Amino acid sequence: MAPTTALLAAATAVILSVALPPAPAAAQSRTPLSAVAIGVSVSIWPAIVADRKGMFAAEGLDFDLISSGSSARSLQQVAAGSAEIGSSSMVDSIRAIGGGANVKIFLNSLAVGTHSLVAAKTIKSVPDLKGKRVMTGGQGDITNLWWYAMARHFKLDPVRDVELLFSGSSAARTAALLSGAIDASVLSTPQSFKAIDDGFTDLGPVAPYLGEFPMMIWHVNANWARSHEKVLAGFIRAHNSAVRYLSNPANRREVAEILAKASGSSVEDALKTWDLCMQIGAFVADGAITDAAVLRVRDTLIRSGDLNGPAMPPQAYYDRHFVDGAAR
Repeated sequence: MAPTTALLAAATAVILSVALPPAPAAAQSRTPLSAVAIGVSVSIWPAIVADRKGMFAAEGLDFDLISSGSSARSLQQVAAGSAEIGSSSMVDSIRAIGGGANVKIFLNSLAVGTHSLVAAKTIKSVPDLKGKRVMTGGQGDITNLWWYAMARHFKLDPVRDVELLFSGSSAARTAALLSGAIDASVLSTPQSFKAIDDGFTDLGPVAPYLGEFPMMIWHVNANWARSHEKVLAGFIRAHNSAVRYLSNPANRREVAEILAKASGSSVEDALKTWDLCMQIGAFVADGAITDAAVLRVRDTLIRSGDLNGPAMPPQAYYDRHFVDGAAR
């Protein structure tokens, strides 16, 4: 190679090395973390914000959210080790652990349910649903427990007085209602707002009929957790940072836009969701769950016949030391 050519090649290499720097070390060394959730909705809003705002990345995590389609399937995948952590309803989680699933609840995701019972335009009250088709998330789903409590309050038999149907996700139930396949369903926000804006009947929030009751939680494979406490602590810190960020009124529109884009809802519906969440205290700043709340869910399941065997203590279901460790 001629000297001039060699010098030119060397200069070009130097220029390229400056113009195209290697990827940051932090990006190269992030720890993969797979999480399964029913789908994208308000129930995992903090995790969505933490992902979009780089809070997981800042904790050294390469976060991968996988849709399972149902609360029970999230638990099955985590128990089997197909994913490290998952989001499910509190009732499904306690039921699964009571049945021997190798998982532990470690973090509060949605402390209060934001669901409403939304009905066809011709339905004007809960008693009007007698003889009609009502859809919940599943026989043992939290939405089904809410429906039972609400129906009984209005003197309806929740099973015999209606045709009770099931579908795991709020999006699927919304589609069934909008198409006329069913007459009413328990819907989460922001899907419930969309249906109501389209003229469907808002029969009111369902959570008050069951009392104080944690809605959605994060659970972890118990074997994996024992050897990955630092990774779990990073997830908790990022999640709780996102709770603080999305709870700040100054970030209301930004986080609403994040939820709208991720869930396919309108920004206006997401803004309404934010207002409702702040009104009812839907998110817990430290992610903790009280023993009293665990016992309330456990005892409700025992009374309904959904939880068999001996009544285990709160610590059998929920391990608080993960939240406490992340705060240190």
